[in-house]
Amino acid sequence: MPIIAVSGPHGSGKSTAAHKVAKVLGYEYVSAGKLFREMASKEGLNLEEYSKKAEEKEEIDRYIDDRTLEIAKNSDNVVIDAQLGGWMLKDIADLIVYVTAPFETRVERIAKRDNKSIEEIRVETITREESEKNRYKALYNIDVSDLSIYDIIINSLKFNASDCVQIIIEAYNKYIKGDKK
Repeated sequence: MPIIAVSGPHGSGKSTAAHKVAKVLGYEYVSAGKLFREMASKEGLNLEEYSKKAEEKEEIDRYIDDRTLEIAKNSDNVVIDAQLGGWMLKDIADLIVYVTAPFETRVERIAKRDNKSIEEIRVETITREESEKNRYKALYNIDVSDLSIYDIIINSLKFNASDCVQIIIEAYNKYIKGDKK
């Protein structure tokens, strides 16, 4: 049954798009980011602190990535929202989507969502993304700037959330269902 992987940087709109696509299709929605945030919260750490911890303890990333892969392999009709979703699921996902936006746009979105200052989020986001880039390279030899594995790349600055969902659904209909309209 179809697996759709939606990846992208923090604040890009990937979670919003993935969640809405799952809802429209009646699919299960799985968020690796939610799992990461829950794990950080259980330890009383913010995301920046937990990212630093993950640099020292590779089992944090491995657990999240293994769990994401396990869910995808054992689920029917699922949308996976994960930073590495495209990479971890590239051999089993039916559609791999990357949602992005310019850095400052992403920072503004996160600041608004988390009710924090833009400067605080700018520093936090730079730190988190650098940490993730280094961890993913060390753990899996993945260069997150390599977008060659994605079937679709959507700039959410140019396309609002509804547009992103519509683009993904159109690709789903064409490539998964074989609708050649």
